[in-house]
Amino acid sequence: MSITQGKERLLLLFLGGLTLINLIQGSATQLIFDEAYYWYFSQHPAWGYFDHPPMVAFFAAIGTTLFDHELGVRLFAPFLLSGTICLLWKLIDDKRKYDHLPVFILFTASVALFNAYGFFMLPDTPLLFFSALFLFAYKRFLQYPGIRFVLLLGFSMAAMMYSKYHAILLIAFVLVSNPKIFLSYRFWMATVFALLLYTPHLYWLYETDFASLKYHLSGRANSYYRIKFTLDYILNALIVWGFSFPLIYWALYKFTLPGGVKKNVFDRALVFSAWGILGFFLLSSFNRKTQAQWPLLAVLPFIVFTFRYALDKERFRKWLRITSIISLVILCMVRVIVVDEDISPIKYESHGNKRWAQQLYEKTGGLPVVFEDSYRNASMYGFYARVPVYSLNSVKHRQNQYDIDSSEYKFQHRRVAYITGREDYDSVIKVRIGKGKGHPWRGKFVKDFRSFRKLICKVDDHKITPGKDSIALTLINPYTEGIAFEDLEFYGLVLNEKRRIQDTIRMYPGNTGKTKVLTAGSTIHLNAGMDRIEKLEEGVLFRVAISEFGYPSGFQGDIIPIAK
Repeated sequence: MSITQGKERLLLLFLGGLTLINLIQGSATQLIFDEAYYWYFSQHPAWGYFDHPPMVAFFAAIGTTLFDHELGVRLFAPFLLSGTICLLWKLIDDKRKYDHLPVFILFTASVALFNAYGFFMLPDTPLLFFSALFLFAYKRFLQYPGIRFVLLLGFSMAAMMYSKYHAILLIAFVLVSNPKIFLSYRFWMATVFALLLYTPHLYWLYETDFASLKYHLSGRANSYYRIKFTLDYILNALIVWGFSFPLIYWALYKFTLPGGVKKNVFDRALVFSAWGILGFFLLSSFNRKTQAQWPLLAVLPFIVFTFRYALDKERFRKWLRITSIISLVILCMVRVIVVDEDISPIKYESHGNKRWAQQLYEKTGGLPVVFEDSYRNASMYGFYARVPVYSLNSVKHRQNQYDIDSSEYKFQHRRVAYITGREDYDSVIKVRIGKGKGHPWRGKFVKDFRSFRKLICKVDDHKITPGKDSIALTLINPYTEGIAFEDLEFYGLVLNEKRRIQDTIRMYPGNTGKTKVLTAGSTIHLNAGMDRIEKLEEGVLFRVAISEFGYPSGFQGDIIPIAK
């Protein structure tokens, strides 16, 4: 056996051990709320979901057919992370890497946020793997542009986009780094192949009126800018990589310098990707609060550059070894903490979910449960209690998968437990939900539950003109039963430019004549009077919202401008 083969076996032994550890971790750790939400996705197979493309649901669905508990949801995460590390290893052509494999193992095992996706099943989990596969395919495509790597390049681009929309950033920055690639017909073959594979999701977007893209691009209600947004982003962009972050950024800096480390076309792609992704989300922080995992794809060029630089610099390599060991020790402690809340100095969202789900199940007698404004609690309860769940969402919350799927229809005219976080709610059910002692949630039993979140209310002029005390509306009933007008209350929401609610105006539908019921599948045109119309002058946007049976009003109307 050659030395190289022996080192490869050591790498495989490391990856096998890491996979086993992550499988144990995934089985022993209760779900976090996002994972429960994606498990809910997996129970309703589709080519897309409100928040993300379907890849995370695809892996969760296959896993839970084999293991119907936490490990099933996370089954593929350990293999995807190990595959990602293996691909990163293959991206490094320097033969000296075999002499310093222990450093590579220590470093990759210690990068904090990167390793979290070895046992959590989140959209970033497959995104990391398929992004590494894309970089591998792109490098091989540059070297050997045969049909194998044309197809692999196209497949990896589609798989990335099926994982998370953020993938478009890595693809874009790689392509921008090499404008000559646009002259290659083989690249266009790969692009066409990727688009063909992605067509089902594009069609799903069309069928849902691009609800997912609308939400991500403009549907979020944002706060006015605060310097804290940018400072938090900068802090996260440092600490999420672990204690090796100074060395990581130093290596990136040295590879970026024009007179620094010698670069080829592929290296230029990595430089563009790293700085492009970091810079894109830095700019985003001036518009909204960012999340720590958003720039995660930058970790791929980070690992490649840091290890390659360590091959040339003995002192750098020494410090990389030290910082990696420190990060790895802390990471191991965190792994234990997220499993057992009794020894944890902090309360994490993986703690206590089985407990509160069991308590709520006992207090509701196993009835279907409707949560008000909490897709997270609904999904978590659905996973652990295995009863039908639904999240009734209001304009004070946000839209999610429960708004666009068929779950609402399945709850009509059923006896349910209705659970809300409102403190003033007259309740007979009380339970604390969440980490630690949790937060008090209250509820009551509803004998004949009905909701009309899928009503459609359109403003005929597609805008609101201040000074008018009435507006023309079109009301569409998509349900198979009639809806009595006396069960509905109409509101006009005055929004600022950040889509935050500034004020609420009561609306009074008129000219319905003798029509007391909006019949099944019908459309009606009516005028609605408004009070406090002077409040329109203070807003920028407007939305009609409808409340049924006293529930908080929903998202039945589109957001339209207030004409000035």
